[in-house]
Amino acid sequence: MKQVDLKQMRKISVIWGIIMFLLVIGVTVIGFVYKNETKNYKKFEIELVDKAKDYIAVNNLNKVTISELKEQNIIETSVVNEKTCDGYILKEDEEYKAYVKCGNYKTRGYEE
Repeated sequence: MKQVDLKQMRKISVIWGIIMFLLVIGVTVIGFVYKNETKNYKKFEIELVDKAKDYIAVNNLNKVTISELKEQNIIETSVVNEKTCDGYILKEDEEYKAYVKCGNYKTRGYEE
């Protein structure tokens, strides 16, 4: 009777080991996919700040929208990862920060 219990315990242990391994692999893959997708949005935020600084300074503004930058031909497109982005760039003190919303992605602190 004990022999059967040990065999069953080994089988259950192996099954749980495989399940845990697959879970770890799955979470890792999801993390890499998320990081790769958000990398393009972060790059777009940096590009917006770089291109908006002069426009904000010349026009003595504290805020400029992505649509305004497009209208002024300062940026060519507001599409990232095949999603149209909306947002703005704020100047607070001497720091600039881009806030964008592109599909499901949204910069922390973005206000509509």
